Formats: sequence, C-alpha cells, structure tokens
Amino acid sequence: MTAGALRPPTLAPTGADQASRLRALMEAMSAPPAPAAADEPSAHAPTPAPPRILPPHPRAARLVAIGSGKGGVGKSSLAVNLAIAVARQRLRVTLLDADLGTANADVLCGVMPRNRLEHVLRHDSESRPSLADIAIDAPGGFRLVPGTAGIARLADLSPHDRAAMIDSLDELEAGADLVLIDTAAGVGSSVTSFLLAADLSLIVTTPEPTAIADAYALIKCLATVPESDGGGRSASEWGGRGEPWDRGGRLPSLRLVVNQARDQDEAASVHARISGVSERFLGLTIPLAGWIAQDLRVSQAVRSRRPLLLEHEASPAGRAITDLGGFITRNLGIEPPPRPAAAAFSGRRSLFARLFRT
Repeated sequence: MTAGALRPPTLAPTGADQASRLRALMEAMSAPPAPAAADEPSAHAPTPAPPRILPPHPRAARLVAIGSGKGGVGKSSLAVNLAIAVARQRLRVTLLDADLGTANADVLCGVMPRNRLEHVLRHDSESRPSLADIAIDAPGGFRLVPGTAGIARLADLSPHDRAAMIDSLDELEAGADLVLIDTAAGVGSSVTSFLLAADLSLIVTTPEPTAIADAYALIKCLATVPESDGGGRSASEWGGRGEPWDRGGRLPSLRLVVNQARDQDEAASVHARISGVSERFLGLTIPLAGWIAQDLRVSQAVRSRRPLLLEHEASPAGRAITDLGGFITRNLGIEPPPRPAAAAFSGRRSLFARLFRT
C-alpha cells in the first residue's frame, strides 16, 4: 500500500530568522542558571526579566528539522529522499547532516566529501569556513553539508562551538528555499535546539515498541525544556490540544512520521498511541504528517548507496516520501518558481516537430 500525508492544520507562517533564534537558544544554554526561588516572595528580590522575544526578520529559507528518539528508524534515509522530493518541485534544497558523531547522509548518497562539519569547527573565527563553503552537490539535485563521523569530541559540542556552527546558517539559508536538518538520534541538547527552532519538526518512529517509547521521550523533552534552555512554560500554556505552542512570538510545529508501517491501519495505531499519551500527560496532540510503507527496496537502496527516489521512485515508500515532500512545501507555504517561458516554448516546439516530423 502507498502512504499518504494527512491534512493537519496549515502551519502559520513565521518571520523570525532561524539562525538568530538558534543563537538565542545557545546563549540561553550557556548562561549561568538562575538562583532557586524562595518559598515566599521577597521585597528585595529582583524583578524577573520579561521573556526575550526575537524581532521579526525576513529570511530566504524555511527550516525543517528531522529527529527521532532512537537510531535505526530510517531517519537519515528519509531526510535524504525528502531533499530529493522537494528539489523535484524546482526548489533549492540544502540538507545539513547535523549528526555530530555518526553522520552518514554522504554514505547514503554515495559521495565522498573532502570537508565535513569538523572542518568548520576546528578553525579559529578568522579562518573558519562556513557551512555553505563545505556544501557539495548531491545526487537528486540538492546540496549536502556533510556531518562528522568517528570524532568523539564533536558529539557533544561546547556552547561556543555550537554557536559558531549556527552562525553559518545565515549564509546557508541565503542560497536555499528549504533547509532540512537531519539531527542526531536521541534527546541531547543539540537535537532539541534544532527541533525547537525549526518552522516544522518531524519526529520519526516505527511500529517497534522501543521506537514508540523513545519517540514519546523526545516529545516529552521538547515539551519540558527548562527556561534556561529557551522554554519555561508548562504544557497547558503551550496551546495544547493540537494547537502549536507559542515560544517567543513564533509558532513552531511538531508532526509525527511513522516509518516502516505495514499499512495505514498500523500507522494510525502508532500515531494514536503516541498522540494519546502526549495529550494525556503533556496536554499536546501531535498530528500525523504521513506514513511510509514497509518496503524492501529501501534497504536495497541503502546497500547500493543510491537514494530510493533515484532508483525506485514509483515504489510504495517512494510515493509516500514524494507525498510527504508535498505536505512540507504546502504547509510551509513554499511556492515553486514559475517555469521559464523559453523552456515552455521549447517544449511546444519539440511537440510540433514530432507531430509534423520537421
């Protein structure tokens, strides 16, 4: 069976600069913790500062972050093929492999990059290349910023190094309509920072009980981020009941993707379990963005180091990923550019040539 994206509420457009929001999160994470509050208010206690609201700032690209509570759920393969699906809509797409320890998007694409994220982080501020400098062309028509692999110290960046990497997002966004961020698996601060700052965050799970439990754990971490990390609101204050929560004047959106489902009924069951528990204990209803059919051709594509959409676009999983790419652009309000008039004329001329054998 094929998978189809459901029709959750349209996401509200935002105007805040993604890189600025991420830098604000990093600044908050590196700030010293606030002193514990006393049981009774004191007349000499300082007045708490109002929450920081970032001013609107136009930007070139929308940002979509993809996360999962555990590894092995097909998140990176989905990210690579989503980049191809959106690029086929004649949009400029950049995929940032933000796994800071076991990145593999380049392996899935069959490319061997010369530079990776560690080359951005190893240099001082004057000689440091930007993320755009190390981006390479990937099969399928998108740009790839390769992540790091096998370097332990980069798996847990300091706030300073994390801020340096995020500073480069400005230039990365300038050359794209959509930036996809393939985060690491798990619930680390680097993962939650990207997911909270994105226009749309996709949580990927499978029907496996451990994957379901870990997907909920990630959602719970996002819903209970402490104030020093950019949060500080209870779940009931975050809109809940399917409404996107408002953090600093913006409206991020959290959606679930069920991968490797046998059929639509199984995907709906997984979604109902996660969303039901989230609503009961967190006050949040998590809509379903779509589901991906269990398909042996996905593992074949991984072994051949060729993205699924380049080899088996018409497969059940391929059609589902294409639908999910359409869901992303529709709900983020990204319109493909008009086709050039010259190209359209050329196509008509070719048709006439075939009809009249000229």
